[in-house]
Amino acid sequence: MPTTFTFTAKPPFLFGTGAVSQTGAKAAEFGWKKVILITDSGITKAGLAAKVLESLTAAGVEAVVFDEVLPDPTDIIIEAAAAIARAENVGGIVAIGGGSVLDTGKAVNVLLANPSPISQYLGFVPGVKLGPGAILIPTTSGTGSEVSDTAIITDTSRGIKVGVGGECSKAKLAIIDPELTYKLPAKLTAETALDAFAHGFEAFTGTARNAMSDIFAKETMRLVAENLLVALEQPDNVSARSNLALAATLGGIAFGDSLTHSGHNIGQNIATLTHMPHGLSCTLGLLAIIEFLADAVPGRLRWVGGLFGLNTNEEYTDAQLGREVSQRFKAFAVNSGVATTLKAAGVPHEVLAKAAPLIENDPVLQLTAPKKLTAEIALELMEKIYE
Repeated sequence: MPTTFTFTAKPPFLFGTGAVSQTGAKAAEFGWKKVILITDSGITKAGLAAKVLESLTAAGVEAVVFDEVLPDPTDIIIEAAAAIARAENVGGIVAIGGGSVLDTGKAVNVLLANPSPISQYLGFVPGVKLGPGAILIPTTSGTGSEVSDTAIITDTSRGIKVGVGGECSKAKLAIIDPELTYKLPAKLTAETALDAFAHGFEAFTGTARNAMSDIFAKETMRLVAENLLVALEQPDNVSARSNLALAATLGGIAFGDSLTHSGHNIGQNIATLTHMPHGLSCTLGLLAIIEFLADAVPGRLRWVGGLFGLNTNEEYTDAQLGREVSQRFKAFAVNSGVATTLKAAGVPHEVLAKAAPLIENDPVLQLTAPKKLTAEIALELMEKIYE
């Protein structure tokens, strides 16, 4: 572990049941008279956007609604939302939804202070001006986008998912209200929670891990391991839902400086080709890499295994340890109702060969991998979890 490391300031956040009711008051505190409310049609139909609108109206803040965000938001969607925000001369942004909505809100914030197109800011580009700010309100417990400094978007010209990163992509405030997750379908609850677990696992095992990221990563994984099955059995369990919401936020903090690596590399590049949900793709990516990484991080893998009942005092070879932890995590995913093979997730076999070179050449997700992925190794790992 590096003895010298960076732990950058994270966005402030307001956490608690009913916290969404304070959205309007917070927007007014920022001096915003008018905002663009960014969301998707599902959030609108579920009545969650109405909670935010009610709060904004009560605080005297006008809102123009953009609810056309789609999964894996494209640069085209972001430009459309930004055009409306500019035309309406809004003072700030409020985004409520899953990771795709929050990332859209962050990207639109960039474009309110910088000229289009958004594609010129992909990566960590120096000198990007800070926008007026965004209040981000997650409705799933997974991505941690509300506290991360990256907005993941789909670059349609290259057909890849890339981040706009840095201070320009941080929220002005995150509002995490576990109550917004109570009505999530079981499948989405499980996939998003396992996404948070993957954030913790990869922050914990990557080469940029540090004393601070370890604290957040371990707590992220513990909270998911102890609360996901309870939340699935008792959807209105306040404690379980709150703990999953907290896990998602802590996971976002965990990988803020230590980054994610091989599991996300495999998962995201498959998802780019298939439009698979992010949480599912990252679960499958994690299943692909656990045994592969066993000889690189055996002590850390042993700790993870302990969350799922592994006898941490027993002697294991690296290979045995990798198999044990992989099998236990797979059983946990199965009990959560999440697909554990690429075939079960609906991935055509020919996608594997297309994804392999993208994985090898990923510009970000190879940076902190404890073992690098060549196209050949990536293909082999994907084959092992295909069926």
